[in-house]
Amino acid sequence: MFDHNAIVGRLPEVANGYLASGFSGHGIQQSPAVGRGLAELIAHGRYATLDLSDFAYERIAAGRPIMERNVI
Repeated sequence: MFDHNAIVGRLPEVANGYLASGFSGHGIQQSPAVGRGLAELIAHGRYATLDLSDFAYERIAAGRPIMERNVI
């Protein structure tokens, strides 16, 4: 695994492609927030209340993992 975090947002190079995957066991906890964020991104072209941009696919291509230091 790259960084053990979800990939959320627009799918590069695919018109109207969006992605929400890689949640592992935390999906049930994170799914309401991700659903809201994706709905905002699709409807408004941006995140309005929850900024999920750190989880964008581009971080994978750029080699920028999200490192969580306080995982329980």
